[in-house]
Amino acid sequence: MDAKTIVIIIAAVALLILALYVIIRLKTAKKAPRYVLKDSLVTRSEKAYLDVFNAYFGDNYLIIPQVNLASVIDKEGSGFRSELFRNVDFGVFDFNYRPILLIEINDRTHLRKDRRERDEKVNSICKKARIPLVTFWTRDGIDNNDIYKTLKKYL
Repeated sequence: MDAKTIVIIIAAVALLILALYVIIRLKTAKKAPRYVLKDSLVTRSEKAYLDVFNAYFGDNYLIIPQVNLASVIDKEGSGFRSELFRNVDFGVFDFNYRPILLIEINDRTHLRKDRRERDEKVNSICKKARIPLVTFWTRDGIDNNDIYKTLKKYL
């Protein structure tokens, strides 16, 4: 083989390797995330509960949706705070924004193992911080009297 043939073979192999690399990168490359604005801060179900909460307690308390635990609970000592970066559906505050109560609205997704583990962690954190966490299940439907009686224990 002459030098010209060797150069052509090396160039062809290099192009083949480059083409394979590009194909593999294109197939394994993650698509850029797409960010889409939500229609509402709360779901329809959460809105229905919020309407009941506000009807009974809205004149006396601030009821704020999608409250991050880190916004109302501090972690003292060492360790990461990552377990506090979870949201609860509602926080009930006095008019000085002091947290009084947290509320979760659970649907059937909370029966999944990962959600149960998350819920147990949130419950544990709230108990340690000594803030009540009240849970309502969508499967029980919205019973205004039951909601009133349950929340009245804390408010």
